[in-house]
Amino acid sequence: MRAPFSNRSKAPAAAVLFIALCASPATGLEVVLKGVRTPASVVTATIDIRDPLPDRFKKLIDDGGALHLRVEMELWESRPVWDRLVYPAIVRVFRLARAVSGREITIGDSAGTTRTYPAVPNPMLLAIELGQRSRIVATARYYVRVVATAGTLAERDADDVGDLVFGRESEATGLGSLGRTIFRTVIKVSDYLQSVSTETTGRRMSGSDLLKP
Repeated sequence: MRAPFSNRSKAPAAAVLFIALCASPATGLEVVLKGVRTPASVVTATIDIRDPLPDRFKKLIDDGGALHLRVEMELWESRPVWDRLVYPAIVRVFRLARAVSGREITIGDSAGTTRTYPAVPNPMLLAIELGQRSRIVATARYYVRVVATAGTLAERDADDVGDLVFGRESEATGLGSLGRTIFRTVIKVSDYLQSVSTETTGRRMSGSDLLKP
């Protein structure tokens, strides 16, 4: 609970300070939508994640911890009354950590790939498939909504639950490994111990433009 001011003359200055703090960005994490196209049969959105490793989490990485970056993307049809979600929300989760040896950074993707970099890519370029082009109507209008969340997880708890459901990773069958990957993919924002988030909504675009290769 906020303590009352002992001097009323301090209230305007405090209010100005509060507004200034709220106006200042708490993190450098930012999402920039680069484009949405259909290079083949699948609609694909390209985004930049700028400052994917916010300053507040750098010490965590340096101390051997892991940062999880969750990216949720939705394609909506813009309509006069109620907008319509075209595909189920797509969620990708990335795990950022120091490599076992050296100062390199490993980035594991919930899709099943792990890559090593000299440093965290900034910006971090992602191409995310949203769904089949057959759902897009050329005369309709659409927009993309993206939410990115960077934060920490109780990884030991996540591993224990994953082992219980799918078996231990060393003993897992192909199906168990797939289930483990899906389990990690559906991490909710509420699962984070601490986190920062950013959100962006792209401009409205015609279906005919969206379908261009």
